[in-house]
Amino acid sequence: MRAETAAAFADEPSVDAFLAKVDRGLYPSPRRQPGCLPKWHRGKLEHAIAHLHGLVSAGPQLVESLEDLI
Repeated sequence: MRAETAAAFADEPSVDAFLAKVDRGLYPSPRRQPGCLPKWHRGKLEHAIAHLHGLVSAGPQLVESLEDLI
């Protein structure tokens, strides 16, 4: 999802507030591909939101590459 959608999904007051928390590592970084806007994965955001509120996230944590599994 785009930054505007991700900020609303995370219930942040603005896109700038959301991006500041991304920069601080509270929310995951977006996936970036050439020629596309940065996009956030819903499952990764759900996991981060659950962690921020001390909740147990349902399901495994998602990874984007095999390198992240090592």
